[in-house]
Amino acid sequence: MNARKLPILWILIGLVIAGFTTLVLAGKIAWFSDQPPLEFLSNMDHQFKAIPQSGNSYFSDRSNVRTPVEGTVAIGAQPYQLGQGDIDAAETVNVDPNLPQTEFVLARGQNRFNVFCAACHNYDAKSNSILVQRGQWPGIPDLTREQTAALSNARIFHIISAGQNLMPSYADKISVTDRWAIIRYLRTLQGVEGVASNAPAATTQAQ
Repeated sequence: MNARKLPILWILIGLVIAGFTTLVLAGKIAWFSDQPPLEFLSNMDHQFKAIPQSGNSYFSDRSNVRTPVEGTVAIGAQPYQLGQGDIDAAETVNVDPNLPQTEFVLARGQNRFNVFCAACHNYDAKSNSILVQRGQWPGIPDLTREQTAALSNARIFHIISAGQNLMPSYADKISVTDRWAIIRYLRTLQGVEGVASNAPAATTQAQ
């Protein structure tokens, strides 16, 4: 063999060995062991982050959802002080700001309705969503029925804020203004204040 080719051969062999070693250390090759591979660059694969529908070993109770510190309110939060049974008080406390029936208000109300309400009540508010069709949540009321349409705006605001029956409170998820915008849009679906499209608002962005 030509002596000049020997250094090149050794260089190639060295590169192959180095590449193989790198793959083993990086955990790409681990057929010879059932143990977790050695990671020298984890790339943040392992974190104490909250993963949906799973426990968190970082906390003793393994709960991802933490209880707020007593006596504190999150920045920007607007706690709703009434309970589900405070119906009479809701009629007085919840003062309707009477948002104008503008294109923006209706579009915003439609967007928030489609995000938070349509899963159960469907996009047309008739409550024939896929959940009802599959029988997973029977008995969800039709929001366009006469009984619901007869409720005051303050009462509907109370239901959204405090919850009712199996429906939870959305006060921590929907801002006060957006709740009133949803009511404004719902009235159009009920035929109380004009007519609105029941199609999802694909172009309306959340603020």
